[in-house]
Amino acid sequence: MEWENLLSDTIVDGKIRELYLKKIPVLRTCNNWKEVEPIGWVDHKMSLSHYKGGLVRLGDKIFFVKDITINALSAYMEWKFPQKIEVTED
Repeated sequence: MEWENLLSDTIVDGKIRELYLKKIPVLRTCNNWKEVEPIGWVDHKMSLSHYKGGLVRLGDKIFFVKDITINALSAYMEWKFPQKIEVTED
């Protein structure tokens, strides 16, 4: 898909546009969580939603993982997010 290719390069200098953040799919489950690579932490409140969690890379795709999922999995794996991602409004 075109959106998947566009979203793979959306994070530039630790920033992501709010429009792109809305388009990133949420990763709820996966076969092997050890293959998930943390990119950065997001904590951004929008008018109708609150994005709090991490952006991760699985294969060549980017996903958003909610903080509830991260907390549940923290007993089994260690999450180290290298940076905090700033969300810019359009």
